[in-house]
Amino acid sequence: MSEWVTIQLKELLTLKRGYDLPHSETKSGPYPVVASTNVRGYHNEHKVDGPVITVGRSGSIGHVQYIESKAWPLNTTLYMTDAKGNNKRFIYYFLKTIGLEQFNSGAGVPTLNRNHINLLKVKIPKKTIQTKIADVLSTYDRLIENNNRRIQILEQTTEELYKEWFVRMRFHGYEKTKFDRGIPEGWEVQKLSDLIRVTDGTHDTPKEVTDGVPLVTGRNIVNGQIDFNTTYNISKEDHKKINVRSSIEKHDILYSNIGTIGQMTIVNSDNKYSVKNLIILKTSQYDCYEYIYLHFKNEACQRHFDSIASGASQKFISLTEMRNYKILIPKKETLEQFRIYVSNLFNQIVLLSNQNQNLIKQRDLLLPRLMNGTITVK
Repeated sequence: MSEWVTIQLKELLTLKRGYDLPHSETKSGPYPVVASTNVRGYHNEHKVDGPVITVGRSGSIGHVQYIESKAWPLNTTLYMTDAKGNNKRFIYYFLKTIGLEQFNSGAGVPTLNRNHINLLKVKIPKKTIQTKIADVLSTYDRLIENNNRRIQILEQTTEELYKEWFVRMRFHGYEKTKFDRGIPEGWEVQKLSDLIRVTDGTHDTPKEVTDGVPLVTGRNIVNGQIDFNTTYNISKEDHKKINVRSSIEKHDILYSNIGTIGQMTIVNSDNKYSVKNLIILKTSQYDCYEYIYLHFKNEACQRHFDSIASGASQKFISLTEMRNYKILIPKKETLEQFRIYVSNLFNQIVLLSNQNQNLIKQRDLLLPRLMNGTITVK
């Protein structure tokens, strides 16, 4: 610890407020548009060269992100303009450990004031140790990123199989099937609620606790997976109350129907958590969760819900609209054949997702110990 020094945060890095970019002015392109907790989308222009480190400034405050590429940090973030000669990866990991979310200076909307946090006293090591610490933690992140790329490829494969079978109608045995107005014989259109149970999570905001059960919302679902780093914990008592109505089981599908409409994930494990502002599609009575999940991921379904979403300040899909949604149901034999093709792909996705959860836990156990010098690196 003799190689660690105490400084003010402003001596570690310089932070600047991000830039406005209304949804209406966003044009599709390669550069990430970085919001307070996630990448909102992609734009054809950038404001900052990579790597870009951002901190949530408004609304959801304190969440730290590291973007390798050029990007457009939004005005709901603070972004780093100067690393002051320090290791940038180390800065990213360090900022994640100092609890910036507790420094709210807003009267209504939570706000992080950089002038206040600039004066924070922090203890950091010299750059050679910073680099070693960053290398250890980056090893975990590289493994997680590799798994994410493999998951993305597997998901693209399942989506393409869905299109081949149920959009282009080249399912197994299609050559010998009769069609009536584009619908294969023996298939039917049903309301979703006639097929499966459709319910939703809590709409309350339980009190946050230190040791409890994660509360998952649409904002916490990123690329088909739950980012537990962005959730907060509620008490076990509140979890039990929510579970009476909104319990979740393996193979349920969670669909974000407020704000981040269309973000989805499959419940793949026995991890205990509660959900808020999410529609729960309970597929246990209809044994083909893969088909329903891929149907809702398909562009045509996404366009449909985008077109009927309502709300002045925040778009939403009502539970009634979801229950009344009409879905094409193939014959049982066709669904069973489709499952043979995709089930192994889904199992691989689950395996990789679980590996990532374990890697994240290991990294997050190491993170504070490396940052306070409890564990030393050589």
